[in-house]
Amino acid sequence: MREQKFRVWDRIQEKMLKPQALSFDMQSSAPFAVSVPGRSWEPIGKYILMQWTGFSDSNGIEVYEGDLVRISSIIYKVVWNKTLATFELLELGSFSKCEISTVECSVVIGNEFQKSNLSQEKLRYTLF
Repeated sequence: MREQKFRVWDRIQEKMLKPQALSFDMQSSAPFAVSVPGRSWEPIGKYILMQWTGFSDSNGIEVYEGDLVRISSIIYKVVWNKTLATFELLELGSFSKCEISTVECSVVIGNEFQKSNLSQEKLRYTLF
């Protein structure tokens, strides 16, 4: 079985955190509470939960849902495809997709919340 890793984006403080623990509903398997460093259990709605894809980029950086990666000169966002139940890469400003396994040839350049060096206009078109 593959290791499960998560990170959370704190909507209020606008920072990425590593959760200490997650609590899931027994019937729906949906997360409902999270514990982060320095705080007790809080409702999951205060955060955006992102799962590790199981892959790392060419520099060994773990790739999570919501990350922005560059392959050659093309920038992709890591997204979860609910229909296929898999992660995939969606090209920014396009509807083109790549298999998630190609992320091993990429470089993580940021994520959809901490928007790195990308133009705000290009991100707004793709992410919102």
